[in-house]
Amino acid sequence: MKNRFKTRKIAVVGMIISATSFNVIVKADWLYPTLTEHTHPQDTLTAAQFLQQASIAGMKEVLTGKLAADKATDRNIKAYGQMMVDDHNKANEELRALAKLKKVALPMSTPDGGQRPDGRVDSSPENMKDTSRTRNAEGEAGNSGLAKKTVSSTTEAEVIQAIDQLKKLRGSSFDKAYVEMMVSDHQKAVYLFEKASQSSDADIKAYAVRYLPILKKHLKQATALAGKSGK
Repeated sequence: MKNRFKTRKIAVVGMIISATSFNVIVKADWLYPTLTEHTHPQDTLTAAQFLQQASIAGMKEVLTGKLAADKATDRNIKAYGQMMVDDHNKANEELRALAKLKKVALPMSTPDGGQRPDGRVDSSPENMKDTSRTRNAEGEAGNSGLAKKTVSSTTEAEVIQAIDQLKKLRGSSFDKAYVEMMVSDHQKAVYLFEKASQSSDADIKAYAVRYLPILKKHLKQATALAGKSGK
């Protein structure tokens, strides 16, 4: 009788230990992909994410370039600003055509007909401050889905804020702030385009490969200008 009782007791204890071990393993297996995802949040870049981020970055260079061409006191910085307008306008035009091909709605751009589906005209500064249209990874305006934070992620509101800050500056203060912004922006852009140059989408890859050398040249020139303006 005692032996039977001991046998049952041992069996119950064994079941408890097994169940506990199983729960630990299940929790570990459940936690692992989450940890991996947060450790490498920038490993994946979709075509839509690239197009959206490249669009915002490109438009920022055009808008701030216009300011530099007009307000900079250093003639080399003025020339650099005009180069940003010329080079990025061309790149932006090709980007819009690529986005249309991929059926991705871009932020900071006006679609055919002059308005987005939600009625906003993107060229309006007040509308550009509303970033709800960039929340969805596929670029749909007004969608409640939040896009994943990816490489070089910049919002329209941040672009407007940067432009507002530059407008308040004068003289050497403007020159210094602008070239420092260009260094930072192009470091991010180079990284974004390097990631896109590895894309499995042939069109995205070709676009990134074509403009990556130009962005690297812009970065090198901005770095040189920043070195001079800092003296």
